Amino acid sequence: MNTLNLERFDLNLLRVLDALLSERNVSAAARRLGLSQPAVSSALARLRKTLGDPLLTRVGSGMTLTPLAVELQPRVARALDDIGIALSAAISFDPSSSRRLFRIGADDYASVVLLAPLAARLRHEAPHVTLEIWPFEDMFEERLTLRDWDLAVTDRWSLRGWRHCDVLLNETFVSIARADHPRLGKSVSLKAFLAEEHALVSRRGRTPGVVDAALDNLTQRRRVALTLPHYFAASAMIAATDLVMTLPRRVAERLCEQDPVRSFETPLKLEGFDVAAAHHPRSVGDAGIRWLRQTMQEVAAEVARGRTSEAV
Repeated sequence: MNTLNLERFDLNLLRVLDALLSERNVSAAARRLGLSQPAVSSALARLRKTLGDPLLTRVGSGMTLTPLAVELQPRVARALDDIGIALSAAISFDPSSSRRLFRIGADDYASVVLLAPLAARLRHEAPHVTLEIWPFEDMFEERLTLRDWDLAVTDRWSLRGWRHCDVLLNETFVSIARADHPRLGKSVSLKAFLAEEHALVSRRGRTPGVVDAALDNLTQRRRVALTLPHYFAASAMIAATDLVMTLPRRVAERLCEQDPVRSFETPLKLEGFDVAAAHHPRSVGDAGIRWLRQTMQEVAAEVARGRTSEAV
């Protein structure tokens, strides 16, 4: 775009262009911007005429970006970020009145342990804010860079290589079985533990878990009879079978409250893990994301203080 074109270009269209390139859908972009669909459709028509390119083309039931749109997407995002950072010093974030949309990519653990209390707190402190929780993806860096997500919350190992993280809390492991398990008492030996069949939570299907790594050091093995992709169905599975499952302690505490299952100390030394929230370095100039990060840390501190570590 040369100087003459820039002088004629309506810079208000940049936000619309950014939303359209990110969402790839007129209705979704309208919701993101808080505008009507006809208004965004009209803006798209103006952008197409100004840039001489369709930007979005229909492929099957969805839309895809043209080569020019692919090239523009990161540049437009960076331009808006720079403007936001330049203005942020003069703009404060008021959670009580803000109608902002926050997006967080989170794994199963973070959703259960941290984002549930975060959502409850936001209902009181930021009642008009919208919170979208997305499944965590390995390509979280791209999500943060393209501003699809404001934060990514998961175990610190999954965020390795990304320096811009807030460590929120440390987690340990515990095992669970149904409350009336016929062979397991309150104290379980390693021999009794390995004599049972096990269930394993794995997003990718049958993969070795933290228990298997520890057992390898002892030249021992267990039989995993069931895998499932998330924790939400774990307690129902355990309550209905004689299977044993080892999982994060704070998740186990919640599962023991909702189904007839009990926890016991795993008869094996297992390394715990840190939970962290990743952000993009540009967000240090965003008052809203700074507030969200601070609130997340405060919620995590409350969760850490309220942990009940005794086995049931």
